[in-house]
Amino acid sequence: MKVLYTNMASSVESWLVKAEGVLDASARKIVGLDVEYDKSRDSYFRKKKAAVIQLCYGKDVLVYHIYHADEECPKLRLPVHNLKDIQQIWRDPEKSWKRTQGLKDVAAAIIDPYYEQMKDGFGNTEHNMWANAPPLPEKHLEYAARDAYATYEVYRRLDVYERGFFSLYKHSEKKRSRDW
Repeated sequence: MKVLYTNMASSVESWLVKAEGVLDASARKIVGLDVEYDKSRDSYFRKKKAAVIQLCYGKDVLVYHIYHADEECPKLRLPVHNLKDIQQIWRDPEKSWKRTQGLKDVAAAIIDPYYEQMKDGFGNTEHNMWANAPPLPEKHLEYAARDAYATYEVYRRLDVYERGFFSLYKHSEKKRSRDW
C-alpha cells in the first residue's frame, strides 16, 4: 500500500489529479472514503468537525489531516456521484444479531477475518486524538490507511460479485443439444 499523509492542500490536489487520471482510464470508478472526526467537538450545540479524511483507489491511500490543513483545498469539493455507505447496503449474515455493523465486521466477512481485530488496541483515548497537532502517531496513520483501503476493497469486491451475479441473469444459459 502506498500512503500519502499530509496536511498540505497542494499535496492533496496533486494526489487527486493523479487519482482522476487513473480513474478516467478505469472501467470501474471506485474510491474508498472514510472520515475521522474531532470527538471533542461532539455535543448537542457543536457539530462534529472532520479531523482526518481518508481516500483510497487501488493501493494508493491519501490520509489528509484536514483539521490542521495549511489552506482549503478547492479540488476536494468535487461533486460525489453514487455515494454508498457500505454499512447500509450490506450486512454480514453471520452477525445478524448485531443491530449495527461496523466496517470491521463487513471487511472481516468480505476481505479477510484479520479485519475483525482492526480496532484492537484502538479505544476511546485513541479516537479522541484525531484532531491533535500533526504528525499523527504511527498507530493512527496505520489505522487510517487500513480503514481507507478496507472501504475501497469491500466495495470493489461487492461490485465484482454483483456484476458476476447480474451477468448470470443477463446471459442465461443457452439450451444445448446433447451429443450422446
